[in-house]
Amino acid sequence: MPSLAELQQRFADALYAPEGAIPAFAVAGAAPAPERMDIYRRAIFANYRKALAATYPAIRQIVGDAAFAAAVNAYVRAQPSASGDLNDYGDTFGAFLAEHPPLAALRYLPDVARLEWAIDEVNRAADDAPAPERVLEALAAVAPEHLAGIGLRLSARCRLVSSAYPILEIWQARASDETGAPADAAAAMLAVRRDPDGIVIERLPGDAFAWLAALASGATLARAIDAAQRADAAFDLGRTLHSQIGNGTIAAIVEG
Repeated sequence: MPSLAELQQRFADALYAPEGAIPAFAVAGAAPAPERMDIYRRAIFANYRKALAATYPAIRQIVGDAAFAAAVNAYVRAQPSASGDLNDYGDTFGAFLAEHPPLAALRYLPDVARLEWAIDEVNRAADDAPAPERVLEALAAVAPEHLAGIGLRLSARCRLVSSAYPILEIWQARASDETGAPADAAAAMLAVRRDPDGIVIERLPGDAFAWLAALASGATLARAIDAAQRADAAFDLGRTLHSQIGNGTIAAIVEG
């Protein structure tokens, strides 16, 4: 007699199988009728599509409802949620789209998805940034000889997104009938942040982006400065530091 774990796996295989294809399994000696399984499957997949449509509205608008539904169905079958809460499901959808043949011609699409996931994450993130004055006070209290070795922690309400494609303009076009971007639009180096008034997407110069990305990866201030100067030798640490503390991107000093 199959174990409970085996029965659960067979049920999951049946649930995520293509519609109409029911792998054989038994519960109390009887397999559910294919039509009943199809009803249950349709309801589950509809919930997935609703959840991901809320997270990825621009992707849905760019590709259209039918293509979006097909992509979500394929994604769910490949990577079903391990949790009953779909609010935090979909973090790998961008990577999935990069390997999804029907949408392969839209090369920018995975990066637009990454931007939308960043927006969703900062919307759900806890408030963790103290007043900028407190961060500046903590920084001023660090002995000069120790400054090079400190770290700077980015707020949970901030994410960094870069792309070779003009994904900000593409994302902004979701509210209109346009699905592309201006021919002269720039590649994207973006900070996505939740401020008291809502989501802010800041376009960053290359040096500032490199500096923040290094800090986000755990680099010391000295190594982050090196990264910024490789992007632009004229990197202005003072201006960038005060700007990113002032807008709440940098939430804390981390002493080594």
